[in-house]
Amino acid sequence: MKIGFDVSDLATDRADGTTRYTFELAKRMSSLSADNEWLFFSSDSLSKKYSLEGDKRRLVVSKWPKYWTQLRLPWDLFRLKPETLFMPIQQIPYVRPSKMKTVAVIHDLAVHKYPEQFNFKDWMLLHVFSAYVARRADKIIAVSQATADDIERYYGRTEGVSVVHHGVDHNQFKQPKDEQEKDAVWDKITSTYPIISKPYVLYVGQIQPRKNLVRLIEAFDQIADKDNELQLVIAGGHGWLKKETVAKAGNAKHKDRVHMIGAVPDELLAGLYWNADVFVLPSLYEGFGMPILEAMACGCPVVTSDVSCMPEVAGGAAILINPSDVKAIAGGIRTARQNKE
Repeated sequence: MKIGFDVSDLATDRADGTTRYTFELAKRMSSLSADNEWLFFSSDSLSKKYSLEGDKRRLVVSKWPKYWTQLRLPWDLFRLKPETLFMPIQQIPYVRPSKMKTVAVIHDLAVHKYPEQFNFKDWMLLHVFSAYVARRADKIIAVSQATADDIERYYGRTEGVSVVHHGVDHNQFKQPKDEQEKDAVWDKITSTYPIISKPYVLYVGQIQPRKNLVRLIEAFDQIADKDNELQLVIAGGHGWLKKETVAKAGNAKHKDRVHMIGAVPDELLAGLYWNADVFVLPSLYEGFGMPILEAMACGCPVVTSDVSCMPEVAGGAAILINPSDVKAIAGGIRTARQNKE
């Protein structure tokens, strides 16, 4: 079988869950199903860290300035004729070969729950493309049961929808083999980010309103009133509508101990989890919440929200809090730190 796979996300400079998901699936699916021919379609060249070409694996790069998925990818589909197209995003081309099957992933439907947290262009495109996927994709992968429930709630579709949870790369996200390894990575972290010191509370993810970071900073301020050493480390780059979060960090009561360090290189990320007192994901809504798995794999205590998919993903191994209650977030962090001691 000839299988097409959209890897255009890897041609961007983003470092988020969808990008990691795309790369891990591309390299693992093509290895597990090596008898098939794989065509990896991209809107631009990929960096060396995203090496995908090999036996029966071909990277098809077709540069295009805008709307590549709808205006350029269809040309390659008609030209190379894959039998199945896998889209790791919630979008499929409107124009495509009639005999080609489509499989698309819906990561979340936050655009329905928190429309005010999107600019108009993204709001409109997400509505249009998600609805089209729900109507026309031959198969849909929902990354959690909560997302599958949302697909049914907003689009009425249950047939052909499969729940496939995210995995985690245990070669990268694992506990340190010994204290020496942990200390060595910590030395690299402090060399790269000299402002960070232990103890600290950690957040990893995009900077956007539904991640609820304003309340996390307020909760940290409550704890920091009685803990003169604790820091809050916010690790995340790509996002949108983040001015309120940045302003809150800059005006926090203990702003000298709130550090927004941007996207962290993969080689340091596990060490950041290893050395944290607790990882916190206080989101108002998630489709999955991949950092929950990463933190757990690294042995870091987790505090996360009791809404949408997060209880499903945590599986009883995290402290669950009401994300709308600052005191509850602070209480969850305190409890996690006490349990660790």
